[in-house]
Amino acid sequence: MILKQTYVFFFLTLFFVNCSNHETEDTPNTLSTNKEKWFNASVVDYTYVFQISCYCIEESTRPKSVFVRNGLIVNVNNENFNEETHSDILTIDDLFSEIQKATNQGAAKLDVSYDTIYGFPFYLFIDRDIRIADEEISYSVSNFKPL
Repeated sequence: MILKQTYVFFFLTLFFVNCSNHETEDTPNTLSTNKEKWFNASVVDYTYVFQISCYCIEESTRPKSVFVRNGLIVNVNNENFNEETHSDILTIDDLFSEIQKATNQGAAKLDVSYDTIYGFPFYLFIDRDIRIADEEISYSVSNFKPL
């Protein structure tokens, strides 16, 4: 009888813990809430340091100083933006798009941390398929400054 009660208690505890950890659309850390916060902040000119972590060439993973004007990248590491050379650099709007794309495609793992003031994602980790090695990627934004 004690063993049966222990199992019932264990499963009920597991059930309630799993339910309480579920994130709903009303949770402050959701994509829609933070995207709205970013939109309402009306920041279109800003600078930040952007870094990618992946199984890529070393040049891709180095931190890059980025200047954005009117929502478009103008300058990377004090050089004029070149779409071919800087194709891996993302704006804040691009990061939101990556989150949405990973969500829509059912990524195996998606971790996002949002800035509490402006709502932009300052850390994003995506593992699109757990069965594939070395395709994981993360993006980080630091030293963000609206202009």
